[in-house]
Amino acid sequence: MSTVVIFGAGATKACGGPLTNEILFNAFNSNGLTNNRFTALLNEFLIDNFHLSRHRSRRTINSYPGLPLLISLVDTAINRNQPFNNEWNFDRMLMVREALEYVIFAIIKKKLEIGFENHYYNFLQKIFIKERKLPTVVSLNYDIIVDNALIKLMLEKEDFRFVPNYGCEISSEGYKERIGKADLYKLHGSLNWLYCPACNRLEVGMDKSGKFMRKELDRLYRLKNINKVYTKGLESSYKRRDDKCNDSKCRTKLRPIIITPTHFKDYRNPHVSSVWYNAERALRTAKKIYIIGYSLPEDDIDVIYLLK
Repeated sequence: MSTVVIFGAGATKACGGPLTNEILFNAFNSNGLTNNRFTALLNEFLIDNFHLSRHRSRRTINSYPGLPLLISLVDTAINRNQPFNNEWNFDRMLMVREALEYVIFAIIKKKLEIGFENHYYNFLQKIFIKERKLPTVVSLNYDIIVDNALIKLMLEKEDFRFVPNYGCEISSEGYKERIGKADLYKLHGSLNWLYCPACNRLEVGMDKSGKFMRKELDRLYRLKNINKVYTKGLESSYKRRDDKCNDSKCRTKLRPIIITPTHFKDYRNPHVSSVWYNAERALRTAKKIYIIGYSLPEDDIDVIYLLK
């Protein structure tokens, strides 16, 4: 019997992160992302298909389509192997999908460059002081704020293994030896997870000390060499990034694991399925559950059913 804490996007918002409906606006406002080929392509797509003004200064947050609807429409076109219209054929739709994934990664990363002590840390610390053990955490967010908060709390209580148990099989060297007494189940994936689609190996972004310090975004998209890398199109360049599976017999290029906000979420990844199984077990046996910053949106059918 334990306490379970469920964190939604509202919890990250309190730490300076974006809500789902703020991601596109934040990406294209005056302080948004660099106008690389990802954002330029997505900007063109939105102008052509959603009547978005070419003048960014004239746009408001309500000028942009809802992100779940947008990704759902793009995914539907791709799944049906259809063009969106005459100008946006199937290959370009694949590029739009990659651009959307990049924007989500980049905005979350840009907004959340904060330290270990934050609202997550303060709340979890209070539970630990009261109950003398850390709660099980179920997170619907991609960021690693709660990961780092748990690391700090474990170190403070002299649990020197100090990395959370993610409830799935992570193959990174040294990870298993460092799993502390903190369960963290991230239902929609994580910014610091990298997955091999060939051998199903899952790596976690850690340095040798066990802290989550690797800059996944830069390594995944190689934005520093944007002019050299994206000469053959976004889709092929995305697949040419440097990170490869650490299994010497595989060496397939790794991909991120994030379940994007869409009406057709795909949880079939074996590691994601394991996370969901462990989250369900934790909820079944919980004596107390806190739900923070989560409004049960209608497109989260699987999460609502999990809570049922």
